[in-house]
Amino acid sequence: MNAPLDRRSFLGFSAATGALVAAGCQSTRERTAVAGKLRHGCIGVGGMGGADMDQLSSHPDLDVVALCDVDRNFLKAASEKAPAARLYTDWRTMLEKERDHLDSVNVTTPDHMHAPIAMEAIRRGLHVYCQKPLTRTVMEARALAAAARGAGVVTQMGIQNHSQTHLRSARALFEGGHIGPVHSVHVWSDRPKGWWPQGVGRPEGSDPIPEGLDWDLWCGVSPQRPFKEGNYHPFSWRGWKDFGTGAQGDMGCHLMDPATWFLGLGHPTRIRSAGPRPNDETYPLWSRVHYEFPANEHTTRGPLLLTWYDGGKQVWRELLDELEAGEVLANACLFMGTEGALLASSEGPPRLLPESKFADVPIEEVAGVNHWHQFVEACLGREEATAGFDYAAHLTEVALLGNIALHFPHESLTWDGKKARFPDRPEADGYLEVAYREGWEVRGLS
Repeated sequence: MNAPLDRRSFLGFSAATGALVAAGCQSTRERTAVAGKLRHGCIGVGGMGGADMDQLSSHPDLDVVALCDVDRNFLKAASEKAPAARLYTDWRTMLEKERDHLDSVNVTTPDHMHAPIAMEAIRRGLHVYCQKPLTRTVMEARALAAAARGAGVVTQMGIQNHSQTHLRSARALFEGGHIGPVHSVHVWSDRPKGWWPQGVGRPEGSDPIPEGLDWDLWCGVSPQRPFKEGNYHPFSWRGWKDFGTGAQGDMGCHLMDPATWFLGLGHPTRIRSAGPRPNDETYPLWSRVHYEFPANEHTTRGPLLLTWYDGGKQVWRELLDELEAGEVLANACLFMGTEGALLASSEGPPRLLPESKFADVPIEEVAGVNHWHQFVEACLGREEATAGFDYAAHLTEVALLGNIALHFPHESLTWDGKKARFPDRPEADGYLEVAYREGWEVRGLS
């Protein structure tokens, strides 16, 4: 395993990939509220990782003591913001070397590395903030939630919109009962168009690995492949099935959050994709997925119908015209009730539709909170995290089930949530988990 990078020889350092951390290394430290400042390690510090680091480190009671990234260029830039932090390129080394110096970590990496890193951190008794989607597979999500519950650690998934004003205000409107019991929900996103490639095959050939990037560490638990400029690192990995979860995995955890949260949705019972099938490498350019959920106290008597659209697809224009909606945001969640509709989005304030019917209903602006600081406060025993892994795992699972349905277009898949299987289509069970690359096995996940 590589030692912490010496700052003086940082640019010339060539980190060797180390052996796995020994299996039986769970910390016996009691994970109650942290006393004093939270000692924190950032795993992934480029792009969204840099944003997470900035937000977490802005809390006055958190000290960033360690930084890790497979790209030494990102690591160098982050180290200038936290000059006292020790530096690593291999997260396994960081967790081992810093085991007595950390209270918490954030995991802000490509999707395929969320579960392995978070699981090893939880096994060491660390509090974990993990970016969305929580995991790349359904079974990883369930395993992480169970591990966090058993360890008694504080967890939070990076769905910051959950804590911000627009969705909190939308929830207050929903709780006002204005739209009556809900019979259906439509959720749409403009991703991936213009954001990252999908619906493409693997590029031929290879390009030189950029200086400072450890490509083997970047691939991690997924099979090795040649590096191709502009296709994977640092951002274009989202559509690749080996590394990301496509538009629904990425944006579903944001946009399906209001439906799951406001309606208290449990396991779906049926899922059907009406869009194209993924190829062997990437998710399709667009999708439309229909879910059925059991009725509950917030819904009408029949099953609750939820439809997901991505790739720029949206709910049909006739319905929006009937609701007098006009132009709608590119990413939103529309609740259809017996008395009207509620449009919720992180991109703008909520709307009751038709607006002519609800013109006299005041739209209360509910103050948001800092989602990252909420996690820190929870670690310090001062409040509760609102997107802990129990909730986050379920939300992630719902989104990822849609990705599984894509492989069986125009089929109605029955889902047994308690047993985590597709009883009428056992072939679909093969998409619930993935095998890790040899030498990258993680106890509890592989």
